[in-house]
Amino acid sequence: MVKFSVDKLPYFEKWIILGTLIGIAVGLFSIAFTILLEFFQLLFIHIILHVSYPKPLGEGGNLRIPPFHPSFLVPAIVGLGGLIAGIIIYRISPETAGGGVDFAITVYHKLQGKMRKRVAFVELFTSTIILGSGGSAGDLGPMGLIGGSLASTIAQLFDLTPEDMRRAVAVGIGSGVGAIFKAPIGGALLSAEILYRRDLEPDVILPSMISSAIAYSIYGSYVGFQPIFGLYPFQFSPLRLPFYALLGVIIGLFSILFVKIYSTITLVFKKMKIRNEIKPAIGGVLVGLLILIFPEVMGTGYGWDNLLEFGVIPFSSLPCIFLLLVGLVKMLASSLTIGSGGSGGIEAPAFEIGAFIGASYGLIVHDLFPNIVPVIAPFVVIGMLTMFGAPAKAPLSVMVIITEMTSSLQLLPGEMIAIALAYVISGKYTLYPAQYPTRRDSPAHRSEYEVPIMENIRVNEVPFTELRINENEDVMSARKLMEEDGYFSLPVVDNEGNFVGAVFYKDIANKKGKVIEYTVRGIPYVTPSSNIENAWEIITRTKSRWVAVVEKGKLTGVITLDDLFSVYERELKKVHKD
Repeated sequence: MVKFSVDKLPYFEKWIILGTLIGIAVGLFSIAFTILLEFFQLLFIHIILHVSYPKPLGEGGNLRIPPFHPSFLVPAIVGLGGLIAGIIIYRISPETAGGGVDFAITVYHKLQGKMRKRVAFVELFTSTIILGSGGSAGDLGPMGLIGGSLASTIAQLFDLTPEDMRRAVAVGIGSGVGAIFKAPIGGALLSAEILYRRDLEPDVILPSMISSAIAYSIYGSYVGFQPIFGLYPFQFSPLRLPFYALLGVIIGLFSILFVKIYSTITLVFKKMKIRNEIKPAIGGVLVGLLILIFPEVMGTGYGWDNLLEFGVIPFSSLPCIFLLLVGLVKMLASSLTIGSGGSGGIEAPAFEIGAFIGASYGLIVHDLFPNIVPVIAPFVVIGMLTMFGAPAKAPLSVMVIITEMTSSLQLLPGEMIAIALAYVISGKYTLYPAQYPTRRDSPAHRSEYEVPIMENIRVNEVPFTELRINENEDVMSARKLMEEDGYFSLPVVDNEGNFVGAVFYKDIANKKGKVIEYTVRGIPYVTPSSNIENAWEIITRTKSRWVAVVEKGKLTGVITLDDLFSVYERELKKVHKD
């Protein structure tokens, strides 16, 4: 246990320290991720299979399509990668199966930010093996989980509160994304946005900015700071805005299809009655068969995204149909890789799917309106980011990420329109089932938004007690009634039953006269439509055993302390039973 108590520091000082530590850890693991991925790619793809696929400009790639010579070893190697990863995953850390980020979101909402320390190391190896052997997945998901795991470990070392541990996990997710995407601002925003379908976690943005900036700086010092997709050289034209809007509608519909395919395949593999270790191998073999026909679906696909952006399209006699078909096949391939229990991100496949759909659509509008749409680049990039942002429920983050990944503001207006429409159309369909709709729905915040039981019960649902004294009666009658029933005060009414006030025992002890002479007016009361929380508050404040129920000025009865306890216990039993 760390002796220095970070938890006792003021909020900003505490998170500057924690954000710095998380950023350093995530930055170093990002470098380790890249080194391991390059090693496994060299081993499986280049040495064993003797094939290659394009890299993005920001990772040392060029704008040429490398030759691909199909080898029937491809399914075997992709399946072998799945088998190796599957054995490691299910024997050491089953939490690392799947997309990565979704489990990190689950940890935030349901597990108080606690993750086993081994998660980061297992995810590091299994995801790079899957990707390095040609699996159709991405690096964002693994780095999001690695970042969340490292942050959770740091939080546990400092013995932070559950609330701060959850924050740390969210900060770690954003740091991993910010580093691996070279998008520190977008990563910081994503840490707050990706937890919910239509809400934000504002408390994590500041520490995420610190952590993401540090992680990005460390990672960039090793791989370089050039944007992943290079510099976007094309100019914005407002005449293309209607085309971007239609692209947003198209991507929104394809987002629903993608989520359905992914969730269906995931469910199919979960229901398979075979050893879990073997499932990623089966998914890998099937993906390898798809790669033989469509090599574009191998790996993360970032290189293909970049080629399409600059108009380098794989040869086909029907390019629009071919590009759309590749996008659909990528949906299937990535769902098989990740849904089978393999370790990899679903985000990079979403990028490639959007890029191919955007390129297909861009070619159509280019042919129809060549003067307005001279190049397809904006449709590729906007399609790419929208296909991720809509089903990830992260429209704000994506608008920032697009500027960081292209080092340009030229696409921002088009992306804002496209992502807004796609987000609305995709509706409840999300790539992350662990997301909650809003903070109010999350178990992490339930105590903040929980409505007490008594606020839900109306006064007219409680049996009234008949207790009153007429203002014209003698105080001896009032004293006798109080002594018999054990009250220290009585509600007073006039001859028409109107509530007048209350008479107190201490005021009439050893006194003579009419009740009206000793009545205290202005006594607080409740109405039948009030909730019993109001009744409880009045009883507590007045130190009485009852509160008057008044409707249209007339006393209808009183609610006693015993009545409140009886109803509260009844409703509490219902809650526990449910």
